[in-house]
Amino acid sequence: MLSHAHSELSGAKYAVFVDSSRRYVDCSEGVAALLGYKRQELLQKSIDDISCHSDEVNRLFNRYLVAGGLVGEYVLMARDRTPVLIHYKAFVFGDGCLAAIWEPIHDWRELYMAALVEVQPGKLREKAEIALAAIRSRALQAASQTAEERQAMQDAGSALRRLLENSK
Repeated sequence: MLSHAHSELSGAKYAVFVDSSRRYVDCSEGVAALLGYKRQELLQKSIDDISCHSDEVNRLFNRYLVAGGLVGEYVLMARDRTPVLIHYKAFVFGDGCLAAIWEPIHDWRELYMAALVEVQPGKLREKAEIALAAIRSRALQAASQTAEERQAMQDAGSALRRLLENSK
C-alpha cells in the first residue's frame, strides 16, 4: 500500500483511497480479499463499479466531499456478485487525500436493529434497505443456519418491508 501518513488510517485492515473521479488509487490487501479481487484488479475499478446501489454513489460522494467526511453503512458488490455489507468511515484530508476505513458487517441483526431505532425517514429507508440486503445475503448461506435463525430472518424481513411501506 502506498505511504499515507494519516493517524486515522494506521493499523486499518480495510483501507481504500480514491481520487476525485471516484477511482480507486490504492487499497489494502484486506479490501481486495474482502471483495474477492486481486489488489491490482481492484485498482482498475471505481466506487460505482463495486457498489450495489450505483445510482446513489454520485449523491453520497458529493455529500462526503462537501462535509469533509462521512460515516455509515453500505452494500458493496463482491467479484462473485454477492453483497458485502460494510460500516465505513470516510475522510477528506487537508492534503487532498480521499480515504476510507471499512469494517465488514457479518451479523444481519446489527443492521436490523439500527433500522428499527432510526427516526429520520430518509435514513430509515436507507438503513432498512441495507438490513434487507444483509438478510438476503445471510439467506444464501442456508446450510449454516438454524431453524430459529431462518424464522428470525423471515420475521425481520417482514417487519422491515412494513417499515418501508409505512415510510412512503
